Order: sequence, then structure tokens, then C-alpha cells
Amino acid sequence: MMARRSSLVSSVPAGSDGVAFTSAAEALERLRPRLAGRLLLATDFDGTISRLSMDMWQVVVIPAAQRALRRLAASAETDVAFISGRTLTDLAPRVRVGGASYYGDHGSERARARRGFRVASLRIEHEPVEPDVTAAADRLKAEVPRLVDEDWLAVEDKGPAVTFHFRRAPDIEAARTRVRAAVETVDPAGLLDQPGGRRAWELRPHGATTKSQTLARLIDEQRPDTVLMLGDDAHDAAAFDVLRSARADGRIEGLAIAVVSPASDAAEMARRADLVFAQADVTARFLALLARVRDGSR
Repeated sequence: MMARRSSLVSSVPAGSDGVAFTSAAEALERLRPRLAGRLLLATDFDGTISRLSMDMWQVVVIPAAQRALRRLAASAETDVAFISGRTLTDLAPRVRVGGASYYGDHGSERARARRGFRVASLRIEHEPVEPDVTAAADRLKAEVPRLVDEDWLAVEDKGPAVTFHFRRAPDIEAARTRVRAAVETVDPAGLLDQPGGRRAWELRPHGATTKSQTLARLIDEQRPDTVLMLGDDAHDAAAFDVLRSARADGRIEGLAIAVVSPASDAAEMARRADLVFAQADVTARFLALLARVRDGSR
């Protein structure tokens, strides 16, 4: 592939909070000149194609986004990939888009979903994990809720990984401090890495695949002409860095699109993205417009 200069990045009107936002239509026009070849569309789930909820188990895909993603997955020369911190068995039934690839727990779990797939039939590949790390994760799942005995604490069991959510806590900073202290009490040796988070504390095996590594692998394996990456948090921002680096090297065209949500640092996401959507509903409108272009409806 020949090196190319990108013309996709430019300024957009500033929002009232100082972050530059763009509309769905403006984003499509920015992208349209680079849609002739093979497209890889990679997207996060929570806060990106779904509206966040105080109850993480009640989060669902925005219907308009789901319809558009199904059309995109069926379009010629279009690859759709979902890259989420959720487990794959949690993510897939919430998204339910066939003809796409699913990457759970940032990419440490992966599967290809056929059209009309059933979750139970997915062949999920898991990264190998040392037994002592799995045992440490099991201890954390059992002991941290005992040490932090609060209704606002939600435990997301991800096998050899675990995330403690405290988005419903009345004082987020105090909740984070309590959860971190409990984690360090249960796992003083630090057998699980502690990336932290704005409203959750995530623990994963050291060296576990990250979203940025997952996107890099997809670019290498699929060799797309254009890449879109959409996301709303620091893990997604790291994937944005991969996209922008590959674009700077002339390997791809593409856009990194940040979606502002309560889980994100809007200013930091804006610094590392090319465009910023004000909310997940803008993502849904953008995907609907993109689907019309890709399948020839418009």
C-alpha cells in the first residue's frame, strides 16, 4: 500500500466545555473521500454504542446503532469488530450483530459470530493464564465485597480478571480509595495488574492483551485501507494512538472518534482523538449514515 497523506483531521466547532465536538453528518463528510477501499470498523460498547446506566447490567445497545452495524457487517469490503472490557459472553448477547468479530476483556477473549448466531454456539478463544493468577482473581472476587460491604459495589467476574464497579457510590473518590485499599489487602503481591478507572477498579493478569494490541493485530491481519475506531475511555484512547501511528506511517487512512461519557476524561479523549461526539446517540446517527453509503443506499 502506498503512503498517503491524511486529509481527515481538521478543527470542529468548540463545545461549551471547551472540547471540540462534531456532528454525525460532519464526521461522515470528513470520512467520505476515503471510503472506496476496505474498511475496518472497530468499536467499544459501553458509552459508545450504548448509553451508560448506573446499573451496568441494564446497559443495552442503541437500537439504531445495532441496525446500522448489522447493515455494515453485511456490506462488501467492510469488517466490523467489537472490542470491549466486558466478557465476550456478556458482550455478544447485548450487541447481537452477526457477521462480526467480538473481542471480550479487551481482546483476551475472541470469537467470530456468524449471521443469526447463538451465543452458546460461539467458539471462544481464551488467552492462557497461570493458575496462581486465577486463584488470586477468585480471592479478590470473594474478599473485596466482604471488605467493602456496600450496595453500590458491583463485581464483574471475568474469569482470571475482575472489575469492581462503584459508579453508584455517593462519593466516587472515597469509593475508589476503599476499593483500592481492599484490593491491596487481598492481593499484596500484586498478582493482577491494577489499571484503575474513573468509576471502576479493573484487575487483569499482567501482560493480558489490551485494546491497543487488539486493534494493532486487526490492522496487521486484515490490511484495511481505512480504519475507524470509536470509544469512550482511556483503553480506547490507547487504541486511538495505534490508529494514528499507522496513519502517520502511511499504512492506512482513518479516524479515531471519541465519544464523551461519564466514564471519560473529555479533554484527554479529545487530545488523542481526531473527532469527538458529544454522546452515544451521535454515534448511532453516524453509523446509520455510514451504512447507507457502504451499502449503496445513498
